[in-house]
Formats: sequence, C-alpha cells, structure tokens
Amino acid sequence: MNKDSRNQKNHEDVNSYGIKKNTYWEIYGVKSFRYRGKRKYTPLLYPSFDGGMKISNDVFGLTISQFERMYKACLERMKTKEQWILNLRYPDKSSTEYLEYLENCTDCLKDQLLFIESDPREKYLYEHLVKTIGTEIDIRKRQRLFIIQDMVANACMSDHTKISSGSLAEGLNLPDSDINIMYVNNSYEVRKSLSNTKHQIHRTTLVMDVDIGHPGFTRLRFKALGVGVILSVHCQCRPGTCTGKRLYLSANDFLNTYYNNYNYNRQIYIHGPCLSDKNQILDIAFCLQGKYLPQNAISLAFRRRLQWPPDCVIDSIIKYKCLLVPIGPKTKPDDHLLWRLSFSVAEKKLEHSFNFTQLLCYGLLKIMLKRIVNTQNDVKDLLCSYFLKTALFWVADEVDIDTCQLSKIYYCFSLCLNKIISLVNTCYCPNYFIPEQNMFLGKINRCNNKILLCVLESIKFGGMDGLIRNLFPPDKDYYRLPSTENDSSFIMSDFLLYKLRDGLQDMTLLQIGISSYFKGLVISDSLLKSETSTFIADSCNIILLE
Repeated sequence: MNKDSRNQKNHEDVNSYGIKKNTYWEIYGVKSFRYRGKRKYTPLLYPSFDGGMKISNDVFGLTISQFERMYKACLERMKTKEQWILNLRYPDKSSTEYLEYLENCTDCLKDQLLFIESDPREKYLYEHLVKTIGTEIDIRKRQRLFIIQDMVANACMSDHTKISSGSLAEGLNLPDSDINIMYVNNSYEVRKSLSNTKHQIHRTTLVMDVDIGHPGFTRLRFKALGVGVILSVHCQCRPGTCTGKRLYLSANDFLNTYYNNYNYNRQIYIHGPCLSDKNQILDIAFCLQGKYLPQNAISLAFRRRLQWPPDCVIDSIIKYKCLLVPIGPKTKPDDHLLWRLSFSVAEKKLEHSFNFTQLLCYGLLKIMLKRIVNTQNDVKDLLCSYFLKTALFWVADEVDIDTCQLSKIYYCFSLCLNKIISLVNTCYCPNYFIPEQNMFLGKINRCNNKILLCVLESIKFGGMDGLIRNLFPPDKDYYRLPSTENDSSFIMSDFLLYKLRDGLQDMTLLQIGISSYFKGLVISDSLLKSETSTFIADSCNIILLE
C-alpha cells in the first residue's frame, strides 16, 4: 500500500481537531495553477481556532508569489498600452458608452498627470489648454450634443439631411468658433454608373465623371430627371453636335438656387461654397452625397498604418462614401462644372476617434495659427485649420498610439509642427483621403513658402518656453485659471448650448411642417431616456420644450 497516498487521504478529510478542511479549489473555484517541481500533497486552506485561516503545504505560498509577479507585470503592460486598449474598446469616443466611462472613471488620467507634475512647463501648458479647450468630458459632451441635434433635425426632415461640422462639432469650443452646417439634398442620387441599376429611377440621377487632371474634383453628368425637379444643365458637346448625353449640373447654379430662394427676407452672402449670415457666425453648405469613391480614395482601406485609426472607423468611412460640395479648384475658378469631393463626415469620424492628447494637440495647433502665424501680415491666411488637421492625421497615422499621452503634449505638437514644415518646404500637402490631391494648390507656392518657413521654424526653435510665452503669457489676467474647473466647464457648456439655439433660430433656411416636428419630439423623448449624461439629457429637455 502506498503510505503517501493514505496520509494524503486522511489530511484531505479533517484535521486532528475535527475541523473540516476545504481545498483551495473548493473555496476559489480554481482548477489548477502552475507549479515548478513535484507536487506531493494538495494545497489546503482551513479555519483555525483563533478565527483566522490556516494554510498547509508550502506550495500554496509559492503560487501566491508567482501570481503577484504575473499580476504586477500585467498591470504594467496595461499602463504602457492604455491608449491602445482604449482604442480597441472605444473606437468611437463620442459614444454614450465612452462618455459614461469618463464620468464613472475617477483615476483614468491619474498616472499620466503624475508625469506632468514633474515638469512645471508641461503642467502649465496642459492647464492652460484645458482652460481654453476644456476637459475631455467637456469635449465629448460637445461632440455628443451635435450628434443628438443632427439626429433630431433629421427626424424632422425628409428632403435634406443635416450634418454638423467645423470646430464646434469636433468638440473644440475655441474663441471665435463659428457654426458650420452641411445640408445634403436628398432629391439627387449620385452614382458611379447606371449599368447595375435594376429598380425604377424616381430621383434626379447624376453620374460622377472624375477629373483626372484635378484629383479630388468631379463633374456630375445628368442621367435622369426626378419628378418635380427643375434642373439647370450645361452641355459639354461641341457646337452643333449636342446629343443630350453630356449634360452636366453646374455648381454655381446649384448654389445660386438656394441663395435666390432664401435671400428675399434675410441678409445672406455667398462665402465660398457656403451661405453665410452677415456676421459670418453661421456657414451653411448645401451639397450632395455620392455613392461612389474614386479609386485613389479607396486605397485608404489598404494603406499601411499603425494602431490609428481603428479598422472599424475606416470601414465606416468607406461605407459612407463622400459628399460633393459646389465649388471648383482654386486654380480653375471659372470652371463652374467641377465639384469638390468633401470628406467632412469621414474627418469627423476620425476626430471622434482621437484620444484626449490628440485633441489637445489639435487645439494647440489652432491656437498657434491664430495667435502667432496669422499675426504676421506677410503670411496671414496662407495656412488654415484644415491644413493643420491634415498634418495631424498623417502624424497620428505614422506614430504609435501610445506616443500620444498627456505627458507628451509638446512632443506630439512638435511632431505635427515638423510635418507642417516639411509640407510647406515641398509646397505639397497630400489630402489624407486622396494623397494625389495637393491641398496647397492656389495657396502656398515657391514664391511665398520661404517666409512662412521662417515663421514656423522660429516657433520650432523657440521650444516649449517660447510657445508658452507667445500663447499663454503669465502676466495677463485673461489666461488665469478659474477658481474651480467644474464651474468653468458648466459655464462653457451652457454658453455653447444657448449659442447654438440662438444661432440656428436667427437663420433657419429649411421649413419644417407640424408632422415633422412631432417626429422630432418622439426621438427627443427617446434620447432623453437613453442618454446618461446630465448635460445631454438637459439638452434634450430644451429641444422638447421648444
């Protein structure tokens, strides 16, 4: 008989005092654990007379130390890969789930802020950026507010689809930020071709003729006219040879139609592809949605990149396709048949996937443009926010997502500044979605890029101290921090809400019927029950009351 086996059996039943022993597996539900060496007896855990717990066999203590080492190593890996994990878990950071995560998380930025505390300059820069731009919760609330406003508005309309864009919809409520809205005309359908069309055509149908000589632009060729639509078309045939097969929709005529319809009792001005109010606080662009992406834009799905943007965001962009805005290239201002491909919705999806550091970096770039670059008369208006955003897209695409941490705000800013300097030096800024399209055409060239380079390089060589001195000088009361951060957040959020309400009431171009208002009330009530944020719920209440 095996003596060890008999002793093992006796020990597993009860101890010498008659107290039943419970195995480690029974108490904690663990089936097995790694142990280096020969296991003679099963680890046991049982109560002692003093009310504590007694452990038999040294193997148990060894496995606890092994577990502690592995657990600590796991925590370290989670800290170093925090942004990567958040990207996987919350690819859309404007979602209700992520906003709820931020509101319930009490120490999600604690470790990153500890690093900032060790560098007074980084701390000063971070605090003033948060004071100017807002906390991450502030930014996500703004993004969510515009998403909800669009959902309610689109429930009320059938002939147009509203899309909020610009800095405010991006979540950045900077000084002098205006309101940008796009309205997609649903009476038109834009396709690649009609070869696969099997159903009867009920809407005005256009086919995209992509202009190879002007990447990012297209002509819209007329194929079918919908019921009740008056279409102004232009022929591209030679005189006397028109067959009616090459009729195109004019961008100018499309924009002028809206201008003539809504200018009779309002002071409205044409501002690029937009209609603007007299103070240019509100810009409205009427556009079309294409159901086709050019081949050079589809390459976005197969482009080599690191962890950003998430694959699901890229898939969503490819699925949505693009918008068509009634304006041609700056190099051909007289060609009124060319339409610009707009990726405004795609850009908003990318910005909503940014982490907090990337958003602060974008805000810092915009503040630099306003308070340093555009104060130089020789280079004023050569750069614009869209160029800065494009540079940030390319940098975010090229670096590890864990590089973008709060303790490295200035480092991320310097990466973007170096990218902008490189683009200005070559006079070529590739569009993030269509790299063959040079965004600098008609703006930055060999005649004016040298002086712009001098301004940008002076910012670079000034370092963090020079940047802080120019953007947030400590001797001005304007940049002093408020008494409490929460008070500032509430005030900024309330002002934004009323700014939106007043701005839209002053210039509502689209008429909505009573039945459509009822649909808006229904969806507002539904959102009120589903939104977890108090501010967003209050916004829904205001919509219901109005």
